[in-house]
Amino acid sequence: VLPGVVGLIQATEVIKLILDGGAPLIGRLLLYDAMKMNFKEVRVRKDPECVLCGDNPSVTELIDYKAFCDVPLPGAEVPEEIDEAAYELSPQEFKDAMDQDPSAVLVDVRESFEWDICKIDGAQLLPLSSFEPASSGLDPEDSIYLYCYKGKRSMLALKELKKAGFKKLKNLSGGIDLWAEEVDSDMPQY
Repeated sequence: VLPGVVGLIQATEVIKLILDGGAPLIGRLLLYDAMKMNFKEVRVRKDPECVLCGDNPSVTELIDYKAFCDVPLPGAEVPEEIDEAAYELSPQEFKDAMDQDPSAVLVDVRESFEWDICKIDGAQLLPLSSFEPASSGLDPEDSIYLYCYKGKRSMLALKELKKAGFKKLKNLSGGIDLWAEEVDSDMPQY
């Protein structure tokens, strides 16, 4: 039921924009509760600090999704595969390992707008979009624990660090999203 209702609403919005008629949901958020068969509308104010649509946007072009998602281009050198499971820790294992190794470095590879929503205490932000092991300031001798939203981007950063000679690396499986569910229930989720 839910996908059908939401799909119909999305199609209606597209038609309104194409025909330049009606009142599209621009600047408004429509909330649908299927269990109560209830719609609510919330007005959304433009954030002047938004990196996309604010007064001084810093994101002005689309990213290269093939490169971002680690899909090799035809003819590109395929990186050496690693056993990802050997570097993955569940949220509780990740917390326990960090507690036992207070000198470990905790690195968040999400973007700054994600960092502003929530973060794990003690982490430093090194966004994957500009991540370079050589200029990261990280010491190859340190234990480095990486995380992102779901664990995929941090695994990409881990692979880059491994290629650069780092050895003591761990990745948070399920990312900060699963951390918020299993370790820190007070953490905001997005």
